[in-house]
Amino acid sequence: MEFCRVHKDNYILIYFIVSFYYSETSGEHIEMRVEKDVDSDVYAEFTLPAYHCHHAYGFTEAELDKIERFLRNNAVSIWDMAREGNHAESIA
Repeated sequence: MEFCRVHKDNYILIYFIVSFYYSETSGEHIEMRVEKDVDSDVYAEFTLPAYHCHHAYGFTEAELDKIERFLRNNAVSIWDMAREGNHAESIA
């Protein structure tokens, strides 16, 4: 599910909520993916609430830091949208 698009100088970053799931042992989690509109092979994948980037290709460390700050600054909206998406999975 697309969360939003952020316009940069020469491209657009597209933020996706890939999955929302609940674990009995660690609670709710969201998998996010960020892509450049001009090249979907440039991407980063984050797990919330840890804001851990577990896969990335084509972004600089500075860009990844900015993406993480964006995710943190918009956490309330991201969590609300993920919860309303009705695509939650339950894992043990």
